[in-house]
Amino acid sequence: MSLDLKDFRGKITPLSWCWLEAEHRATGQDQSEIVRELLHEWAEKKHRSAIEAQRLMEAEGISGKSGEAEGRRQRAEAMIDRAEKELD
Repeated sequence: MSLDLKDFRGKITPLSWCWLEAEHRATGQDQSEIVRELLHEWAEKKHRSAIEAQRLMEAEGISGKSGEAEGRRQRAEAMIDRAEKELD
């Protein structure tokens, strides 16, 4: 079963094009196939990095949810304000 591919078009630098064209000429592989393989490998590495980052954050007690940090900061500030009022 083949993957359902998504269409992507983008511009690349002249240096990238030279290496892509050289790989195409050396292997006969279509440029889009070369780029697809490179992007797929990159995405797999990023996916593994994200999993490891999540594990590290959990070990450190960090959830990774951006709103939670802001909520904790606001609660801490409110506690400080209450404590200061009690001291006055």
